[in-house]
Amino acid sequence: MLDQILINGIGSYDQFGASVSERTISPPKKKSIKETVPYSNKTYDFSGINGELYWEERPLTYVFEILEDSPEEMEEKKAKFMAWIMNAVDIELHDIYITGRHFIATYDDSNVDDSEVEKTTITVTFTAYPYMISDTLRSESVSISATSKTVTIINHSSHRVMPTFSSNVPFRVAIGSNSFTLPAGESESEKIMLSPGENTLTLTATGTSGSVSIRFREEVF
Repeated sequence: MLDQILINGIGSYDQFGASVSERTISPPKKKSIKETVPYSNKTYDFSGINGELYWEERPLTYVFEILEDSPEEMEEKKAKFMAWIMNAVDIELHDIYITGRHFIATYDDSNVDDSEVEKTTITVTFTAYPYMISDTLRSESVSISATSKTVTIINHSSHRVMPTFSSNVPFRVAIGSNSFTLPAGESESEKIMLSPGENTLTLTATGTSGSVSIRFREEVF
């Protein structure tokens, strides 16, 4: 199989004969939040005031090559490829050289070079969520009752991630010094985050006994 990317499971070469000849996966830029003090040379950087840094979208650039013997077949392949790639909005983009992770990306720009008779070179730029997301959904199931139960979850992400809780009973979850009451069913909150490394959660059913599932995907640079 030639080098390619997959968008929502469809391969650029498998489907359109567009192989990747070059790639540039750039790191995201930090979101800088700075304030200057009047009549002073001092600048305060508040970028990490919430306990972690935040990042801009990251650019992904891929150079594709399409080879074809006749101009008519080349135009047909190129048109189908461009229609496919230009409609990519918030898609899962898999690079075959990156195992077990994907980007969430949107088509941004492209350039087409038809200077060679039997080859078209297309340079495509995407903007992507700053972190790569694990293909594997991490899941932890816990039986709970009126007696508190503690569970330890290891988050290998580069930053805090928000888990999804699914429960068949209302329950209370304590993490760090904070405690939250959640309803039965599926719920998530930006107030409940898993930090990188070890996280200790204490779960307590607020009524009858039941079970809780905690799910999340790890995210890394």
